[in-house]
This record gives sequence, structure tokens and C-alpha cells, in this order.
Amino acid sequence: MRVVEAAQRIVGPFAGWHLGMLGAEVIKVEPPEGDIARGWEAGAMFDVLNEDKRCVAFDLSNTEERGNFERLCASADIALADQSWSADAALAGGRGKNARTRSVVEIDDGPVPGGSGSSETLAQASMALTGYVGEPGGKPVRLGADLASASAASVAVQAALAAFIRPDQPRPLVARISIDRALATLKTIHWAARSDPDRWAGYHVRAISRQPDCGYRTRDGWITLDFLPDQREAWRAMCEELGLGDFADEVEDNWFSTIGMEDGIDWARPRYEKALVPLTREEAIALKRMLGEQRIDRFVIVTSAIHMGRSLATFAVEGLHPVASAAPIYQDRSAEPFALTPNEVSLEIGNAVVYEWGARAYYWWRGWI
Repeated sequence: MRVVEAAQRIVGPFAGWHLGMLGAEVIKVEPPEGDIARGWEAGAMFDVLNEDKRCVAFDLSNTEERGNFERLCASADIALADQSWSADAALAGGRGKNARTRSVVEIDDGPVPGGSGSSETLAQASMALTGYVGEPGGKPVRLGADLASASAASVAVQAALAAFIRPDQPRPLVARISIDRALATLKTIHWAARSDPDRWAGYHVRAISRQPDCGYRTRDGWITLDFLPDQREAWRAMCEELGLGDFADEVEDNWFSTIGMEDGIDWARPRYEKALVPLTREEAIALKRMLGEQRIDRFVIVTSAIHMGRSLATFAVEGLHPVASAAPIYQDRSAEPFALTPNEVSLEIGNAVVYEWGARAYYWWRGWI
């Protein structure tokens, strides 16, 4: 399969790159001054997207060179062309006599007015994506990835290959791709993802009016909490470990609405953060991994009978209720005679009792029980 890619910037070259990865021979056509992307970041983006392509330049304002370009397009199975400078000539070649062209994809991703960059930023702003990122209370920020361009490139590949579904069509399939329309399609999916068509509501509809979501505050940073819908037990185990057992009982089947990007996150945020603030970010992450991924919700605590009460009380404060398993720490001296005077056994036990009551007082003072 031969592909002629007469496109600049990202969309056309990215689509050509995908087709090349599928095994097509890709011939890149540039204007005499070269692809605009050659000047972006020392040409790094250009090098990535145009690796392994054969390159040629045509001046389409010159009649002879335009004719050569049209004949090149006629020899290709697919033509990718910029609407701003090569689309008309590519279409003429693809519709010419004896042309083998199956599809012509016209791409509209023109430069920023007055500049040479991509209109990616304008597309994101027009679709109101810039409100989702950045800092709470700060200015709108462009999403770092070229989301509109990448989406348009994906659609361009689909459009280019769609013509091969019907091999008997007499004329090439013509598709017109715009980064604005590609991003609008994604935005439409975003709006409709979890909304009742008869009830215009849901997080995805009102998210644009909210501040960017930075996660949940811990003692030294921020973390996110994400569980799959079938991980309720893991979420419940995390809540128990954080002392949020009552909160878990309160939300019951609506638990999933309190995490991620769901409807109840604003209401639930203070509850989560109150439990997370005493922890460092690394401690919170370790906790989530230990209980969330391993799904640990019950465990056994093994200690002496004399210390068991304090241990259980400490865990209870944190919302945990382990299974108690008392273990003896003194050897069996039941056969020894009882004595009213102090001896080794009575002094050993008395020392443990005094220690335990002192430890209970200290734990109470620290708020641990």
C-alpha cells in the first residue's frame, strides 16, 4: 500500500506514521520551505513523526510541479492532504484518469492566526477543555498533550481505511477531518458518558464549572483515590483502616459516587481528607496499596492477655476490629506453691500490670485510645 502524505504539523504526519506502522509505504510531501514542524523544538517532533518516510518537496504554485504531484497522488492508494495548500491538487490527482487512489483525506488543522504553530490551543479553548487542568483558583491552562491533533489523526486513519471496505466504488472516498470537530466529538462523549438523556445532569456535564481536581490532601502532599466498580470490598477495607467505618455505612451502595470523578466527590472530600491529613503521602499510598490491592479487611492480633485490651482499644480508635488471639508470655508455674510474701513470680506479674496501666495512661494522653 502506498500513502502520499502532503500535510504539515501533527495530524497528517501522525496519521501517516500510523499507516506506516501498519506496513504502508509513506511518501511525505512538503512545500519548498519545509514542514512547519521542522522548526518546533529543534525538529524533535518532526523527527519522531516522519521517521522511515520518503520525503520530497513540491511547489504547487508551479504548473509543472503541481502536475507531478497530482500524478504521484494518482499512484497512491491513500492521499493525506492539508486543506490549506495541498488538498485541491491531491483530490484532482486522486480523481484523475487511471488513478488508483481509494481515499483522499483532507485535514483542517491550520496554524494559529499570525503564527506558525498548531491551532491545538485554540481547539482546546473552544471546547472548554482548559478549565479542567491547572491549579484551583488559577488561570485556564492548555492540556499538555496534543489531544485534538491526536484524536483527529486517529479519525484520519479510520477514514483513509474505510474506502477499502467497499472495493467496487468508482471514485475515491473523500473525508474532511478537522481538529475542532474531532475534539467536539470527544467532548460530546464526555458530556453524555454518564448522563440520562432525559436528565441533563451528572459530573461530566457540570465538571467544567468546577475547579480542577487535585486529589485529596495529606500531611505533605496530595493523592488520588481510585477504585473500580467491582472493588467495593477493597474500598471498604481502606475506609475501615482510615477510621471511616461510619462513613462507609452511611453511603452504602452509593460508595462509588464518592471517589474518582463522580457526583459525590465534593460532599465526600472533607471526610476523606480528615482521615488522610495525619498521614504522609507515602503512608497513604502504602495504605491504599496494602488494603486496596490485597483486599485485606480482617486480621489477627497476637499478644499477651494482659496487653490485649490496650491493643484492641488502639485499633478500635482507627476503626479496625481485629480478631484477638492471646498468647502466654510467662512459663506455666501453676504447680508452684502460693506464697503471701513476694517472690519471683508475683513480682514479675506485678511489674507487667504496673507497666500496662502506665502504658494505658500514656496512650490515652496521646489520643491513641
